[in-house]
Amino acid sequence: MKFMAVFIIMTCNLILQSTLLQYFKIFNIIPNTTLVLVVVFSILWGKYRGASIGLVAGLVQDILFGEMVGTNALIYMLIGLIIGSLESSIFKENSFTPVFFSTLSTFVYHLLFYFIMTIADNQIPFLLILRKIVLIEVIYNAVFSVAIYKIIYSLTKHQNLRIRAR
Repeated sequence: MKFMAVFIIMTCNLILQSTLLQYFKIFNIIPNTTLVLVVVFSILWGKYRGASIGLVAGLVQDILFGEMVGTNALIYMLIGLIIGSLESSIFKENSFTPVFFSTLSTFVYHLLFYFIMTIADNQIPFLLILRKIVLIEVIYNAVFSVAIYKIIYSLTKHQNLRIRAR
């Protein structure tokens, strides 16, 4: 997928996540579609592109909405790097693949976020996060990951949107 297509997808996601998805809260939780997109791009295109997209998307999210600049950027970049490093051994046609990785990534995201906030002396009770946020967000992200993955995967099959290795 060309740079402009990724830019448009991530910009639309940012707008949707900060506006429209706010009306679909379940127990005051919305899906983390940025995380899902980082997972999807990492599955499809590997660690370098996944980490790069994660870094930029996280940095934009941190600047616009975050408490500490760099937190989401670091977490999304690490998730993109780790999942992307498995790209060559992932069965990409399976619809369960994005569900598994987005579920795992949601847990990892919140664990790393908790760890970073603890280092920054911003104490957050982890069991409360796990019980009230993570479990709902896991389900939300898993559902969204199937739809997002199918859309992005089908777009990558078109010749004019393929990403080319340099």
